[in-house]
Amino acid sequence: MINWFQLGTMICATPMVIFWVFLYIKYHSAFNAYIDNLSPKEYKMPELFFIGMGFMHATKYNLHSRKGRARIKEISEIKGQKFAEYYYYVIKAATFTYILTLIPLALILGAMSDNAMMLLIGICLAVLLIRYLEKDTNDKLEERREELMLDLPQVLSKMALLINSGMVMREAWVKVSTTGTRALYQEMQQTSQEMANGASDLEAFRNFADRCSVKQIRKVTSTLIQNMQKGNKELSYFLEEMSREMWEEKKNLVRQKGETAGTKLLIPIGLIFIGILMLIIVPIFANGF
Repeated sequence: MINWFQLGTMICATPMVIFWVFLYIKYHSAFNAYIDNLSPKEYKMPELFFIGMGFMHATKYNLHSRKGRARIKEISEIKGQKFAEYYYYVIKAATFTYILTLIPLALILGAMSDNAMMLLIGICLAVLLIRYLEKDTNDKLEERREELMLDLPQVLSKMALLINSGMVMREAWVKVSTTGTRALYQEMQQTSQEMANGASDLEAFRNFADRCSVKQIRKVTSTLIQNMQKGNKELSYFLEEMSREMWEEKKNLVRQKGETAGTKLLIPIGLIFIGILMLIIVPIFANGF
C-alpha cells in the first residue's frame, strides 16, 4: 500500500535538497569575507549563511525595498550607519539559510520516520530561529532607545546650567558630551567631531537626530536649531523646561519597567506555587486521604 505521507514529503523535499546542494557547491567559499567575523553567540549556524547569501545572489534579492530601507535605518541605530546595510544583509541571509536548510531536513526526517510531528518540529524550529533574529534586533533597539531616554534629562540639565553660566551653545554641547560614556554621550561626541571637521551646526544636529531616532530627542534637536540664533537666555529657558518634562517621562519609563518586571515575575511564582501544591496534594491522594 502506498504511503502517501512519505511519498508527498519526499516529492517536496527532493527539489529543495537539490537546490540546497547546488547552492552549497556553487557558493561554498564565495562569502567567507562576510561570514568569518560573525559571532556564534549572536547568530546561530553562521557557517551556513553562505546558503542564504547564495540564494540572494542567485535571485537578485532587493535589499533596498521600502521595508528594507526602514529596517536598515533601525539597525544603523545599533550598529552604526556604516555597517547597518551589512548587518541587514546578514540577517536576511540567516533567514533564508534557516528556511532552505531546516524545512527540507524536516521533510526528510518526517518521511523517514513516517511521523508528521518531525516535520512540524523542523518547521517550528525554522520559525523560532527567524523570530529570534527579529526579536534580538528589536530588543537591542528598544534597549538603546530606553538608554537614550534615561540619559536625556541629565544632559539637558547640564547644558542649561552651562549656558546659564555664560557658555555658548556649541561649547556647552562639547563640554557635556565628555561627561559620560553611554550611547547619548557618544552620539553627542560624534556630533562635536562633525562640527570640528567643518560641518554646519544645522547639518550636525540633523545627523544627530537621525542617528538617535527618538521622538523626544528629535523634538529637542529641532527646538535647539530654532533657538540657537535667539541667544542664550531663551535657549537656557527652553532647556530647563525640556529637562523638567524629560524627568517626568523618565519617571514614567522607570515606573513602566518596574510594572513590566513585576508582571514577568508572576509566571515563575505561579509555577513555583503549582509545584508546591503538587508536592502537598499528590502524597495526600496517594495515601487515600
